[in-house]
Amino acid sequence: MLYMLLKMITSACLPMTAETHIEESLPPIGFVADLEPDVRARLTAAGQFTECPVGSLLAVQGRAHNVMSLILSGRVSVIVQAHGDLVELGLLKSGDVVGEMSLIDPLVASSTARVTEGSARLWTIEHEAFDLFVEADPKAGRELFKALGKVLCRRVRMDSELMLRKAEELRSHFLDIDY
Repeated sequence: MLYMLLKMITSACLPMTAETHIEESLPPIGFVADLEPDVRARLTAAGQFTECPVGSLLAVQGRAHNVMSLILSGRVSVIVQAHGDLVELGLLKSGDVVGEMSLIDPLVASSTARVTEGSARLWTIEHEAFDLFVEADPKAGRELFKALGKVLCRRVRMDSELMLRKAEELRSHFLDIDY
């Protein structure tokens, strides 16, 4: 149902051509900010720049997914369908990534990511290209894994804090029960 609903409002991302493509290398934003410029330049070549209009789907919950996207500009909404409801998990912006888990564990997407404001400029890399990059330069690959690990750790910490807040909220309700 979610897939069919979103498919109706979907546009396709297009690779940026030499005429529209300004960057020669990934800018120092997001998880690549602390990578050395030469590593960013080599990583740039392993992926591609794309332009995605409003409505473009970057990932669809439950569908095979093997691409990570670094958002260079634009906004991307991350939603999940649970128990028949659509729940927005967050709004991603420049410097954020979507699909990072697919580089490490390429299974189905755990959520749907859709461009929501303007067109989004992205740098994308497929799982296979990521593996080749890491194999070709293990030292740079180690730095890349550390950078992606920080992103994942930050998300786990945020989720843990949210769960603790919800648990405390539930607990406080039960403490107010009269016996």
